[in-house]
Amino acid sequence: MPDLLRQRFSPLLLAATAFMHAAAGAQGVYKCSTDGKVSYQSSPCPTGGKAIDIASGPTETELAEARRRADAEKHRAAEVAAPTARQPSLAVAGGVNCAQLNQSRAEAYGRRNGAVRSSKQSGIDDSTYVVQQQSRIDSLESRMARGGCKSN
Repeated sequence: MPDLLRQRFSPLLLAATAFMHAAAGAQGVYKCSTDGKVSYQSSPCPTGGKAIDIASGPTETELAEARRRADAEKHRAAEVAAPTARQPSLAVAGGVNCAQLNQSRAEAYGRRNGAVRSSKQSGIDDSTYVVQQQSRIDSLESRMARGGCKSN
């Protein structure tokens, strides 16, 4: 699995693991020590072990939000993996298509700014995607300058 996808799914995996541990914690967990060996069990220890509090996991709403973010990140990763397949040709016979270049530039700015906002709101690091979009913006602006296009 590419590193980008692995980074994106780690929070979801962590949330799911925490949720499973929370279910176990709701029943009570006891740490028992017998002859220097430590064990954990769901019933009280016969030799007076110690009850352990396990923090509850995420709520259903938090899990749904984590799934939504993971799906959005998966979609973004797919876009990044195949950029040439979704970018139309910007050449026009006899020159450049300034309107199309401006449109593509505006879309790249939108994707970049959306990723910055999403990163700030969710706490998920989208810096790789932000840098890729900025590179796309820089490339488009360079083509616009060479073709004599003005920015909208």
